[in-house]
Amino acid sequence: MNPPSVSDAEVRAIDQGLAHWVLARTGSAALADAACAASSAEGRGHACAVLDDAQGGFDAGTLASLRAHPWVGDGHAFTPFVLDAAQRFYLWRNWQHETRLAAAIRQRCAQRTLPLDAATLAADLDALFAGMPPGPADGQRAAVAAAPGARLFVLTGGPGTGKTTTAVRMLLMLLRHARACGLPAQPSIALAAPTGKAAQRLAQAIAKGKAELQASLPGSAFHALVPHIPHADARTLHRLLGYQPRDNTFGRGPRQPLAEDIVLVDEASMVDLAMMRQLLEALRPEAVLILLGDPGQLASVDAGSVLADIVAAAPRRQLPPALADLLAPLLQTPPETTGDDAPLAGQVLTLTHSWRAGSGLQRGVDALRDAPDPAWLAQLLAARADGDLHLRRCADVAALRTCVDGWIERHAELLQSLLSAPMDAGEALQRLRRLQILCALRDGPYGAQGVNELFARRLAARLDVASERPWYHGRPVIVTRNDYARGLFNGDVGIALEGADGLRVWFEQSDRDGNAGLRSHSPRALPAHDSAWAITIHRSQGSEYRDVAVLLPPDADNRILTRELVYTAISRAKEHAEIWSTDDSLRAALARPIRRQGGLRERLLG
Repeated sequence: MNPPSVSDAEVRAIDQGLAHWVLARTGSAALADAACAASSAEGRGHACAVLDDAQGGFDAGTLASLRAHPWVGDGHAFTPFVLDAAQRFYLWRNWQHETRLAAAIRQRCAQRTLPLDAATLAADLDALFAGMPPGPADGQRAAVAAAPGARLFVLTGGPGTGKTTTAVRMLLMLLRHARACGLPAQPSIALAAPTGKAAQRLAQAIAKGKAELQASLPGSAFHALVPHIPHADARTLHRLLGYQPRDNTFGRGPRQPLAEDIVLVDEASMVDLAMMRQLLEALRPEAVLILLGDPGQLASVDAGSVLADIVAAAPRRQLPPALADLLAPLLQTPPETTGDDAPLAGQVLTLTHSWRAGSGLQRGVDALRDAPDPAWLAQLLAARADGDLHLRRCADVAALRTCVDGWIERHAELLQSLLSAPMDAGEALQRLRRLQILCALRDGPYGAQGVNELFARRLAARLDVASERPWYHGRPVIVTRNDYARGLFNGDVGIALEGADGLRVWFEQSDRDGNAGLRSHSPRALPAHDSAWAITIHRSQGSEYRDVAVLLPPDADNRILTRELVYTAISRAKEHAEIWSTDDSLRAALARPIRRQGGLRERLLG
């Protein structure tokens, strides 16, 4: 029943069940195989399956018979499956998600106006970027100047490029010129992110950005507008859209749109096709959507790679002539122009200047952003180090134990202070964020679970602490299920500390004003959780640590190994990163970029 293009390991029971169901009701083995391929592809994050000879099993005759089948259509009317001209075979729902999302994005792009003149923009940019060098800040200035008049604006960039602080300035610009931008005089703003943890981090980042700008804008017309940017109520996209888990529906949509005038979504790379379509259709036509994210990071768990497709469909560093002419006097480097027929031109800007100090680590992150530099990789493999980025050979469990022991030894003073010394909870959490082991896998000896068990044993042996007990002073934990009643979210990291009230687990939780505060919980009251000496790379998205160790499985054929996985992990580090891997696994990962099957990119191009 499996089509030749899909291995047995990739076919799940649900894929086989769909295929058997289709075969029983239609008698078509070809359609059953195609349905199995589409379902299996969806499980691997693809929007569709590509049925051609390159994929195997679907020659011209088979494709012709599929197109003639009454269950297969071209998308103009409902059929269970859709086969388009590029041999992309969709389940109906994914076809709807992709085509409606593309139409909604293109419609918003077509609504762009240029409501402000160059003189007004110049004065406002000078106020918003006072004290910042014009050359390095050109990307940020261009984004803030291009936002007014857009109904969809996408701001991307790697770590340290200033996406959030730029977004705060963009919001201030929209607030100051709301009427000219077709918004109410005092537009309402919603902040959202794909996960509870990401929403909490967004709230904290916006609060920090507001505080920094408030201090630098005295006497400016923007100063009084800073308090109008909310930060205490950043929500998950599910909560923003009124998701009802009992019947798997959303309260917000075309018939009951969102009331907010401006919606800003962070970590957009994690948003899948279905959720992005729901968000776009829930917006009023005049509302503004701002997406922030890094397309080089891991894509969404569910089907689609929406942010990467949007960025790929936009001309890089090119703007429509009218917008380029408007921005040229405001920037040190004149922007390039492109034709007016590029729908996303001027809707997507990428920040490239990193405000972090140059280092081997930053060179590694830069090399990974688009494609690994062969010279950089060869140097790393030969020398095992490049400044603040190191490669440590880890080919088996014994080598992994050596890597863990070395990590403990290099950070013994910090670990000892966490595990033995009485310490303020805030200081303990701050120190905890200096170190993190990130694993590609969740289970097994090379997964987060196995590494946490190994780490606890090696701590007990090397630092003489009782770290093999279920609970001990200094144990870090990560929440794995949302608990809205306690304000704990999937991905929150806390630390267990002994105090006057016994052992309590402390977390950083924002108060109603978005300011970081501390709250403790009894271990018995926590939602589902794990130890957090090691966590998965997926769970680390959006977080930053001083030093990071990245563990890749030694099996170079493991399909989890991708360039985006390594980039996401290394870019979590601010100062130092080390990769625990074999040469073959690292090479395999960097040679395997994520290429999700789907047609969104082409549909956005027109």
